[in-house]
Amino acid sequence: MDLLNKGVVIIKKSKKKKNKKKSGIIKKIMFLLIIVILVMIGIAASNIYSKIAKVNFQEINKEDLAVNSNIYDKVFDTLSQSEFSDVKSVVFFGVDSRDVKDEFSGRSDTIMIASLNPKIKGISLISIPRDTYVNIPGYGKDKINHAYAFGKEQLSIKTINQNFGLSISEYVTIDFSGLISIINDVGGINLEITQEEMKYINERANESYLISGNSIEKLTKYGIVELSGEQALTHSRNRTVGDDFTRAGRQRKVLESLINKLSSLDLSGLIKASDSILKEVKTNVNITDYIGSLLSTISNKDTYIANMVSAQVPAADYSNGKIINGTYYFTTNYDKAKADFIKYIYGK
Repeated sequence: MDLLNKGVVIIKKSKKKKNKKKSGIIKKIMFLLIIVILVMIGIAASNIYSKIAKVNFQEINKEDLAVNSNIYDKVFDTLSQSEFSDVKSVVFFGVDSRDVKDEFSGRSDTIMIASLNPKIKGISLISIPRDTYVNIPGYGKDKINHAYAFGKEQLSIKTINQNFGLSISEYVTIDFSGLISIINDVGGINLEITQEEMKYINERANESYLISGNSIEKLTKYGIVELSGEQALTHSRNRTVGDDFTRAGRQRKVLESLINKLSSLDLSGLIKASDSILKEVKTNVNITDYIGSLLSTISNKDTYIANMVSAQVPAADYSNGKIINGTYYFTTNYDKAKADFIKYIYGK
């Protein structure tokens, strides 16, 4: 009996030793996994920062943007202070030139505010008609797109904030011609076009193909079609079919379709697309501040895409085209326009 008991004791000790060995191996494996994960994060971070280093950053004076510090008073019953702070808005300037460097002083061909609202998980793309009659600080009443010619992004953002009571301080400027390489790198975009728009693209796209140097391609059908970068740029520039508001709508649809295409890409496709996008823009956005928001958006991309809103502000139903001193302007009710901006940006 004693021997049996001793044997039992010996067996128990042996099992404990084996368990200790297994536990030690597991700990080592876990430790190695943690190291691998940390290394991967480090590589990812270095990759992000190497990309960021390629961006054309141009700061502006954020103290001179006529920022409205009282917007929260209008949305406090809809958003908490932290939810309000999480809303990100950037003004997008599209210039129709091959040069987006500082020496370019042309008018902004496209003015669009892009907003990300985490509470409602939504994206808004808001076009501001380029002929909108506004007060440009230091220059008096004029078309809003002239602000870019007078003072580039600095004066343009100040003009938007001052006339519409907004608090925008960040911008992204892209040469619309740069859309060619971006859209081509994602494999084209799908858009619905009319027969008349197809005809315009086929007649005018050669200008865009001259920019890219690619072989000219013609559309053979209308309806839902896949557009190349050159065809999409030509479509965005179309001032012939419809009016200027139709044209602004086309530009929003091009960007919507590009967002949809980007959301469908795998990791390698996104990396390739990011290279194209970053080299085509100039901005004062600190991209690292947006990483958290972007990761959240990517993880909920289907909801954000479903909640994407496209609009024009000021809207046509409370605005009018007028000839003033021989020049056409789009005059508006500023109070109604301010309310629309709040509605689309903050979900009020």
